[in-house]
Amino acid sequence: MKPYQVTQSDTVLQALRLAFPDSSSNTLRSWIQEERILVDGSPVKQANAPVEAGQLLVLTPKAAARMPKGLKELYRDEYIVVVDKPVGLLTVATDNGTQPSVHAILKKHLKPSRIYPVHRLDRGTSGALVFALTEESRDALKELFMERNIDREYVAIVEGHVEEDEGTWESNLYQDRNFKVHSTSDPRQSKLAITNYKVEERGRAATRLALKLETGRKNQIRVHCADAGHPVVGDRKYEANGNPIARLCLHALRLGFTHPITGKTFSFTSPVPPRFEDALRHPTRGGFGRA
Repeated sequence: MKPYQVTQSDTVLQALRLAFPDSSSNTLRSWIQEERILVDGSPVKQANAPVEAGQLLVLTPKAAARMPKGLKELYRDEYIVVVDKPVGLLTVATDNGTQPSVHAILKKHLKPSRIYPVHRLDRGTSGALVFALTEESRDALKELFMERNIDREYVAIVEGHVEEDEGTWESNLYQDRNFKVHSTSDPRQSKLAITNYKVEERGRAATRLALKLETGRKNQIRVHCADAGHPVVGDRKYEANGNPIARLCLHALRLGFTHPITGKTFSFTSPVPPRFEDALRHPTRGGFGRA
C-alpha cells in the first residue's frame, strides 16, 4: 500500500482505523500481531503503541501461506479465502470422505475457522477458487453467483480447429444416473448453461480458447466443447482422442467479484500451466490418466 501519513497523535490502532475505514478492528489487530504494520519503517507489535502526527504508516504484503498438496493461498481476510487449486485435488470430499480435498485442507490449515464452499472446480481442473469463512459472506457470495455477478474466465485447449473466432454456446444440461452431464432439448429437469468463447490461438490440430461463464453448471465447459465437436484435450469422459500431458486441459484463469462484506472489487489470476503449450502442439498424443 501507499504510505499513510498520521494526521494526529494517537495509538497505532486508531491511526489504522482512519487509514482503513472499511476494515474491522479484528483485521487491524491481526495485521499488528503479524507485524505487517510499519511506522517510519519499523514494525509495531502493540495496538496501543503511540504514533505522532507526520509519521508514515505502511501495511506490508502478507506472505503466502504454505499449504499441503500444492495448494496456494492467493488472498485471505476474516470473511473469505481465495486459493489456487492444483489439478487432481477435489474441491469438496465425496461421500466417503477418504480422498483429499481443498475444503478438508482449509479446515485443518485455518482451524478453528469455519470453511464454507460456494462453488466448485472439477478434480481435473486447476485454478482460482473462493471459499467463505462466515455464514454472512457465504450467503452473499452465493447470491453473487446466483445473480451472475462473478467474473469467471477459463483457458482450455480443445481438439480440432474452432472455426468461429468467438461466439456463445447455450444449452440445457442434465445429469444422468451415471453422474454424466449432457445437453438436452427438454427444459424439464435441466438447467440453462451459457458459455462465451474466444479463440486465442490455433495449433496444427488444436485450439486454445478463452471462455467466460454466464452460468456455472457442473461440467458446463466440458459438455459445450464436446457438443461443438471440440472436446477438451485429455477429457476421456467426453471422448477426447488424446491425453498428451496426463491431465484435463482446463484451467480457471481468473476469478473476479465484489467483496461480499467490504464492497471492494477483487480480481484473482492463476497462471496458465506451462504444459498447456505442449497440449496445443500435440493434442492427440499420450494415453489416458484420470481427468
